[in-house]
Amino acid sequence: RSRFFSEYGFQSFPEFESIKRYAPLSEDWNLTSEVMMSHQRGGTAANKRINDFLLSEYRQPKDFRSFTYMSQLLQADAMKMAMEAHRRDMPYCMGSLVWQHNDCWPVASWSSRDYYGRWKAQHYFTVKSFADLLLSPIEKENTLQIYMVSDRLKSTSGKLTVCVLRLDGNGVVKEFKKQITVPANTSTVIWKEAVDGLLNGEKKEDVVVHVLYEDKTGKKYTNNYFLAKQKDMRYAAARINKDFVPTEGGYEVTLSCDVFARGVFLSLQGNIDNFISDNYMDILPGETVTVKVTTELPSLQFAERLQVVSFSDAVEQ
Repeated sequence: RSRFFSEYGFQSFPEFESIKRYAPLSEDWNLTSEVMMSHQRGGTAANKRINDFLLSEYRQPKDFRSFTYMSQLLQADAMKMAMEAHRRDMPYCMGSLVWQHNDCWPVASWSSRDYYGRWKAQHYFTVKSFADLLLSPIEKENTLQIYMVSDRLKSTSGKLTVCVLRLDGNGVVKEFKKQITVPANTSTVIWKEAVDGLLNGEKKEDVVVHVLYEDKTGKKYTNNYFLAKQKDMRYAAARINKDFVPTEGGYEVTLSCDVFARGVFLSLQGNIDNFISDNYMDILPGETVTVKVTTELPSLQFAERLQVVSFSDAVEQ
């Protein structure tokens, strides 16, 4: 707790396509290679810290490409946790400044964008964590509390939905809906429930809590909360369906999955200039997510180069 957080951060590697620009040889794709150590300002201890946290909180990545992806998800989750805690604590805490935004050369670092301008997972998470309205669930003493944090200068009203979903796609465990009023410029607990009641006999490792707020204008705010550590979550193998259609400046890509897919990451293989409107997303079972990919690639090459992975693809089974 603090009145104002002026600097905090956590390191990650750039995405693998960025790394290949300064480390094109496969023999250099490991944490202790001379190239990787030359592109790590914090030295051996910094890479060890990333890896130690991965093994403590997540699982063993199956290869170096997966390690770089998971390091970004770890960084994003760590920063999301901090940002939400700071905002829930308003008005005691009224400031939160992230270290850091970008890099002056290609490197593993605390940045949320890499040297080449690609957004890391943290940058996508930050956009949502610093939105004008934030839904933030937190478990305290076996009770799930949902905070609504508002930076708006007027109160707002809308519909809150709290849904406990099975990760394997086999239905809803519990669902709650209510109309709420959100006070202006404050943090408020708008809903709470005993965790045992939420689970309805299911295990924490088998469910995700999805929260949704839709204000009276139709704008939606969402968040997902896990009741167990990521390394204990029993994510099913995610076979993600993808379709795309050309649009001005690139393509709209629509993704879906029969099971809960954690941290879905889109990338274009090769040194291709592109921007993806949202990334490292969670996809709910049976629902679709559509993102815009800005690129000049023709359709055939886009289809060949588009890669989609999730948490279950990156870990040793």
